[in-house]
Amino acid sequence: MTIGFNYLDVYPDKAQYRPGEKGNIIIEVETNVRMALTVQAQFKDLVHVLFKSEEEIVLTEGNRKTVMIPFKTGEELWQCVGVDINFYAHDELITTKSTAYDSADHWRRAPRYGFLSDFSEEETADTRDVASLNKFHINIVQFYDWMYRHDELVPPSSHFIDPMGRKLSYDVITEKRLAVQKHGMAAMAYGAVYASLKDYYEENKELALYKRDGKPYNLIDRFFIMDISPDSAWTRKIIAELVKVIQEGFDGIHLDQYGFPKKAIRYKQHKSEVVDLAPCYRQLIDQLKRNILPLNSEAGLIFNNVSNYPVEVTAKADQEAIYIEVWPPVQHYYELKQLIDRARELSGKQVILSAYLPAFRELPSDRINEAENGALVTMATIFANGGYHLLLGEENSVLTAAYYPDYVQLRDGFISEIRSYYDFIVRYGKLLYRFNLKDVSMTYTGGVNTEVQFEAENKVAPNGDVNSIWSLVKNSDQYMVIHLINLVGLEDDIWETGKKKRPTEQNNVTCTVVMEYEIENLFFASPDQNEGRSIGLTFEVVENEQGKAIRFTIPKLEVWDMVIIQWRSGSN
Repeated sequence: MTIGFNYLDVYPDKAQYRPGEKGNIIIEVETNVRMALTVQAQFKDLVHVLFKSEEEIVLTEGNRKTVMIPFKTGEELWQCVGVDINFYAHDELITTKSTAYDSADHWRRAPRYGFLSDFSEEETADTRDVASLNKFHINIVQFYDWMYRHDELVPPSSHFIDPMGRKLSYDVITEKRLAVQKHGMAAMAYGAVYASLKDYYEENKELALYKRDGKPYNLIDRFFIMDISPDSAWTRKIIAELVKVIQEGFDGIHLDQYGFPKKAIRYKQHKSEVVDLAPCYRQLIDQLKRNILPLNSEAGLIFNNVSNYPVEVTAKADQEAIYIEVWPPVQHYYELKQLIDRARELSGKQVILSAYLPAFRELPSDRINEAENGALVTMATIFANGGYHLLLGEENSVLTAAYYPDYVQLRDGFISEIRSYYDFIVRYGKLLYRFNLKDVSMTYTGGVNTEVQFEAENKVAPNGDVNSIWSLVKNSDQYMVIHLINLVGLEDDIWETGKKKRPTEQNNVTCTVVMEYEIENLFFASPDQNEGRSIGLTFEVVENEQGKAIRFTIPKLEVWDMVIIQWRSGSN
């Protein structure tokens, strides 16, 4: 990099665009010397260049300049584009940067979920948190604990105290909602479907759910659980409250539950009966959706399946994605894959895992790198297996617990790494999240399977074992996608814990793949290398017990590599 060129950032002006919408790539540069720059940008669909752009700029000493590179998105329902930018001074390449963007007819196609939870008056006119989310391409934002009460959501005045004693401003909430929407993000309002405050319970005990000993179900003696049966007066009330949220201008609702009770006692006409909550959740979701669509035809719902309960019932409900809040006994990387696979199979929808990372809160500051090490492997696991991760929010912060205000701000040096991962899942979204790519990991590689074979210094297997390279294979008649997640050198495979060291770097992993079709393209990409840009791989055709195969070598694996084989005879 040329001396004096000391600041650079590149990102799109929206988190997600609509088909056919105009947008801008924002480039921020600063120098301490006078400098003329040529900025060349390539917009790519995988390895194919869609179009190019070139800008000439002149920087004066100490001058910070913002350059806008305009573009227009394609007309398809979902488009994923990588943007590679080269900076030249006097015809000499001085640096490169990359970013990505996508466009979609609705955020449900790629639900990159984030959060906001600070709405005090001190936040007035401060939308740095929204700008931060935009750089991570977060296109849906949960407004967590924004409400006046759990049983009366919209506050009666601008200034109010929430159920946890926080002083909030509804003017700030509105300001942040508008800022979110301006950046192409959907604003989702949190709402607990069955929670009331204690005073409401005391006045409406006949609407509550009870244990066998006659005591009411509640959380921390503050939030009392009400009956959400279809014929319950509480159900009518909470749906009316949630409808008001859409009338206030929110784009959707995040519907919460606490994971208990699964069955409870209600009293109807002085008689007790057992309520099975699982079917009640689906009925409530469907009824609420019918009520909000006339107000906003694009309004969305997301329901929290706590510990994956009751996803078998709610998977087919009228909601936009399947959201699972992950808790023990799901502890291992491979179990995250199982959650995602099952939910996608049941629903045909995208899956979001709310997988909190307590290591960021629990480890001392001099060991925060351990939390970062663990975070990268967990994100790689979720993303490579076709899931999204609710983790990021506020200003460059991560969730550490179920109460979102307990977030922790990321270290500056780690933010760029996280952004690289989010750039990556936007750029290669169609190879990560399309449903026509079937997981064949357990039938194509490992054991007696020889369609995909590996040669490496350490074990390569589809089981997700510690001290191995975890291989995942997705296949269609157009693409084969091979993911390698590096678990070598980790002390355990627990997804929520920190790791003392990054995985041990692997070099020269050789792969042999049976040729199901002729090869059109072969390349690999990684969020850990080359800013996610694709790199072509050379291969040789070799004889295999199943006929012809291609043989190639992946030069380096840090945490996560993705190999893409494009079949020549495949169809879109």
